[in-house]
Amino acid sequence: MVMRREMICEMCGKESDFTRTIFLEGAQLKVCKECSRFGESSDGRGTSKRGGSAAPTRAVVAERLQARERRMRSRDVYQEGTMIDLVPDYPKVIREAREARGWKQEELATKINERSSVIAKLETGDMRPADQLIKKLERELGIKLTEKVPIVKLESSGSGHRGLTLGDLIKKK
Repeated sequence: MVMRREMICEMCGKESDFTRTIFLEGAQLKVCKECSRFGESSDGRGTSKRGGSAAPTRAVVAERLQARERRMRSRDVYQEGTMIDLVPDYPKVIREAREARGWKQEELATKINERSSVIAKLETGDMRPADQLIKKLERELGIKLTEKVPIVKLESSGSGHRGLTLGDLIKKK
């Protein structure tokens, strides 16, 4: 009795009598006939849409690794010296600019395509405007609602370079 050994395609998992070795995105896979069209065969006869050698060269691999390392590198968002923030007295600024033009809350709301309840909440300070709404108000009222605020860098009390902890934020008496 002769036992037939079927192989499993490493891409789709289907059992097949015949598998072919291909290179796909730098990986070597044993695949069935249907899946072999997705990569370059080991003899260079693949049907890959990109031309080139069967396996990427060391230079290509090194370039890809460097690009990946640049993408994955963490950045300190507090590294810059200033950041843009909403002015603390924005309700007063909005109300005074609206009243200076002689507009009611409903009129301003219509001009910037918002509800009058949104304007009322902004002027009482019950709502903090989103960036898009800040731009609309600044443009329509001719005011500035944002300012550059310097970032205070906290010195960590521990040794080495580690992230900011709650202990760094608490003032010790």
